[in-house]
Amino acid sequence: MRLNLNFKSQRFFSWLLLSLLGLIWGSSFLSIKIALISFQATQIASLRIIIGSLILSIVSLFFNINVFNWRKPRGYWISCLGVAFLSNAFPFTLLAIAQEHLSSVFVGLCMATIPLITLLLTYLLLTNEQITIKKILGILLGISGTAILIMSRKGLMNNPFSLANIYVWLCVLAPFCYAMGAIVIRKSNPSDYLEFSTHCLLIASLICIPNLIFLGSFPPNPNIKSILAILYLGLFPTGIATIILVTIIKNYGTIFLSLVNFKVPLWSTIFGLLVLGEDLPNNFSTSFILILIGILVCQMENRND
Repeated sequence: MRLNLNFKSQRFFSWLLLSLLGLIWGSSFLSIKIALISFQATQIASLRIIIGSLILSIVSLFFNINVFNWRKPRGYWISCLGVAFLSNAFPFTLLAIAQEHLSSVFVGLCMATIPLITLLLTYLLLTNEQITIKKILGILLGISGTAILIMSRKGLMNNPFSLANIYVWLCVLAPFCYAMGAIVIRKSNPSDYLEFSTHCLLIASLICIPNLIFLGSFPPNPNIKSILAILYLGLFPTGIATIILVTIIKNYGTIFLSLVNFKVPLWSTIFGLLVLGEDLPNNFSTSFILILIGILVCQMENRND
């Protein structure tokens, strides 16, 4: 009976962490939109990374992890650099730029394709990964949903690479960056994910500092909501979310973690509709259903592997 109760409590805690992570990541699109009232996209991306790296550094020191221990193999630092660029600096900047022109609902739904792209790239880049009919079907469903969403944008079919439409393609490029970053993490397989994540964010901070110095100036009288939004982005979606991410990976595995992708677009849509008053993109329902069914099909296959 005690074992059963313990198992149920662990299962409840795992789903609680996953739901909290989905809520935090889903709220990031709302926060970016608010931060854009006063700050430039590059400033938002850079500041959230710097704040997040400070949070992780403090937590690491609390757990007696020496984040200033630079005596690591060269491959370790190459992996950190790859994750810093592909999972933090570059996609954060792309998404902030995209949200200057697109709704948070649209951008959030595009992010739901990350596990599908990760699966596809893993098969193409890692020779030990097998792909099955179910996985192919799931990927095709997800890609179809994304294509329907993207092609529903006005004027995209007539001039897909015009300045007005280039921001849509940034929403396509960002998931590819996240997927590549996930593959780098998978191949590196660090012994301590918290230490690895802290080093990645510290390197990402170094990458972003020139953006703050050379790209634009800070607003003289920034909106207080924008300041709070950036603090929230650094503290929660970047810092605390990484700690939750590490906890889930270490205790419940990456397959369980990938279920969070069902929750992120749901929360980004709820916040976009109720808080920002955004309209749903054209063909939203069809795209949303196809993408989530694609993830579900791939997830069912993973559970059977």
